[in-house]
Amino acid sequence: MRTASADLLAVRTITADGSDVYLRITSSPADLEIRWYRDGDQRVAGSPVLFPAGDRSRRRIGSNFRAGTTFCLGVVGASGDAWCGVVDWNVYS
Repeated sequence: MRTASADLLAVRTITADGSDVYLRITSSPADLEIRWYRDGDQRVAGSPVLFPAGDRSRRRIGSNFRAGTTFCLGVVGASGDAWCGVVDWNVYS
């Protein structure tokens, strides 16, 4: 499993076939909807996952990725609010 808390919107690469991506929001002043999307093609994306403000639960935002997939995280809709969290990828659940 790979984990990162800095630069949550950075490009990441899946290295393990069939693995999942999880996100835990650690700080947000507002509800957020987050989804994954393929790097370079936002038409290929997951469904938005709601992260209510103050809820620090870890949620799966994508599953069964192929090795070599590059992905980013994005906030659905306009959100100028600062938020923090931890993303885990290459996870088998």
